Amino acid sequence: MPNYTYACAKHGEFTLNQSMNENHDYAVCPDCNQDAKRVFVPFNTSKIDSKLKRRIESGQEPKVVSHDKLPNKPKQQNTHNRPWMV
Repeated sequence: MPNYTYACAKHGEFTLNQSMNENHDYAVCPDCNQDAKRVFVPFNTSKIDSKLKRRIESGQEPKVVSHDKLPNKPKQQNTHNRPWMV
């Protein structure tokens, strides 16, 4: 089960080990039983290979493709009377 980090207004951040099926927007602080909001903590990329790290970081931005660089249209398949025939 993954860990999720939350921030309590009185006690600061705490981490819970929760099921992925649960709601992760808010959790109850274990010290004061008040609602705590989830904090986004990015995963650690410091020990990842530099090529893989660049691929992950570049994947965060959408790629802009001009109309002339779009892939060709797929070939139309032959239509046979019998669809199992290739």
